[in-house]
Amino acid sequence: MKAIARLALALAISVLATDAVAAEPTDTADACVGFQNEPGDKLLTIHASNSCERRLSCTLEYTVLCEDVAGKQTSRAAKRLPFQLGKKANQDLSLSAAACSQGWRIDDLSWTCS
Repeated sequence: MKAIARLALALAISVLATDAVAAEPTDTADACVGFQNEPGDKLLTIHASNSCERRLSCTLEYTVLCEDVAGKQTSRAAKRLPFQLGKKANQDLSLSAAACSQGWRIDDLSWTCS
């Protein structure tokens, strides 16, 4: 009888361990997400892609810097853009510098996805 109880306990532990492993995602968001930048006229288009079989909620943070004709910074604005990436999907994100009357730069890009 003790042997059956030990076998049942061993099977229960094995099933719990298997369920815990199956619940973990196999790919991290870092491994799933890719970005390509395409500059335009007072615009930076970001081509975001998700190569994994799960939806991701993401946020892109960046800074828009405006400059005068001499290249001196005239303004700085921190921006935040939340977006969704579907399974094996792509999305284009437009980062505008239209508020800048002369030169511009979009800098300090960082992203998080989960």
